[in-house]
Amino acid sequence: MDSLASLALATETPKPDLLKRPPYRKKEYIISQKMVKHILGMSIFQSIILFVILFAGHTFLPEEMDTAVITYDDLKSHPNSDYTDGYDFTYVLNGSKKDLLGNEMYGTFEAITPSRHLTIFFNIFVLMQIWNMIAARKINDEINICSGLFTNAMFIGVWLVILVG
Repeated sequence: MDSLASLALATETPKPDLLKRPPYRKKEYIISQKMVKHILGMSIFQSIILFVILFAGHTFLPEEMDTAVITYDDLKSHPNSDYTDGYDFTYVLNGSKKDLLGNEMYGTFEAITPSRHLTIFFNIFVLMQIWNMIAARKINDEINICSGLFTNAMFIGVWLVILVG
C-alpha cells in the first residue's frame, strides 16, 4: 500500500506557486516543521480513534443478528460469565483473546469465525490510511485538501485500486 501511495504522490504535477517560494537552504531538513505537525497530528488523531474502537468498540459497534455465526448455544459453553449471562447480540463481541485479567474472551470462538470487532478495527485503520493519502498531498496548511484532486489520473487510479483492494 505504501509503495503505491508513493508512486501516486510522486506523479503529482508541480504547481506554479512552487516557483514563487524561495529555495531551500543547503542544510535544511527534508521534513519541515509543518510536516512534523501534520504527521504528529494525524498520528495522534488516528491513535485516539483506533484505541477507542479497539478497547471500547464492543460497546457501540452494532451486530447484525441475522448474519451472526456465533449462536446462543456457543455462548452458553463459554467459560466467561460476561458471555453466558445476558449477551443479546446488540453489539459485536469483544475481539480480544483475553481480557486484562487473563480471562478467556474471544479465543474460544476463533475456530467458529474471525472477530467482527477486529475486522472493523482493521478496515477503519485502512480507510484512515487511504484518507491520509489524500491529506498528504497538502503540506502547507491548506484548508481544502481535496483541491486539485482530480488533476492527477495516476493518483486517482492508485487510490481506487487501494480502496477496492
